[in-house]
Amino acid sequence: MSRMSSDKISRPWRRLLKLFTIAALGALRGWVFAAPGPRFTSHLTRHAGTGGLEDIQKMRAREIKKELEDAGVDISDIFDKDDLVERLHQLRSGVIHGTSTSTSADSSDRCDRSGVASEHDGAGADPTEGASSEARSAPGPQSHSSDTSEPSDLMAKCKAMRVKELRTELGQRGISWADALDKDELVERLAGVLQKEALFCSSGRLKPGMVTKITGAELEEELRDSTTPLLLDVYAVWCGPCKMMEPQLANAAKALGNRVRVAKMDSDEETNASSKLRVEGLPTLILFDRKGNVAQRVEGALMEQQIIDLVNSANL
Repeated sequence: MSRMSSDKISRPWRRLLKLFTIAALGALRGWVFAAPGPRFTSHLTRHAGTGGLEDIQKMRAREIKKELEDAGVDISDIFDKDDLVERLHQLRSGVIHGTSTSTSADSSDRCDRSGVASEHDGAGADPTEGASSEARSAPGPQSHSSDTSEPSDLMAKCKAMRVKELRTELGQRGISWADALDKDELVERLAGVLQKEALFCSSGRLKPGMVTKITGAELEEELRDSTTPLLLDVYAVWCGPCKMMEPQLANAAKALGNRVRVAKMDSDEETNASSKLRVEGLPTLILFDRKGNVAQRVEGALMEQQIIDLVNSANL
């Protein structure tokens, strides 16, 4: 009898405990899944506002970079446009803060926003060019009467190239492109280099700071070019002194830069041209002035400084 009475007494308490547990779980569930309050709503609205991700993606890399720099945000660890977009989005959203006391201007206040955003080239990517902004004049020297290409033509030529091709052309010329974060910057940089090369050599065959092999017919064409003096190395592949002078000539060409066009011609392959030049010993270095006349002539291998002194002594 006592055991049955005890069960009857404890049963109501068990029911109360169960009801209390259900109520507590319901309250907890309602708190976890409650809708965001005004504080959270304003934060989400700020992310989706005019300074949102879509607006930033439409900006050029240089515009994003400038806004971040003006705000005092460190971007030394960023090497592509996607990371710039993310960093600026964080800045405008208040996730990160810059060191500048003045807030950067809204992107809508900037000019040159009419064009479609420049494409970003990832590692090993080969994107095709999208719609581009209006052509700007290429940096570097102004147009010259002996130019074969106008700046606008060079810009159009560079814009038609892929990002990988632009980087390759710059790299072959020893021009750094790592800090160019979008295609427009690569186009402007290469167009400027090509414009300088056009002023250096009308044919575009010879490049500043480089030794280029030419034929006898190409030599005649280069001698008609009055842009810069021409230094010609007449050599042969079997000639020991010629091989010894090869790296010395390359170093001298780098040191002379855009002062002199430097070329080499194989005497065995171009016998007629060698005969016209009256080449008797190898190697033979011939320095021509802007009118195509012989200014200096030396037979035998020379060292780098001797080659430079040869050019300097001509006072061309």
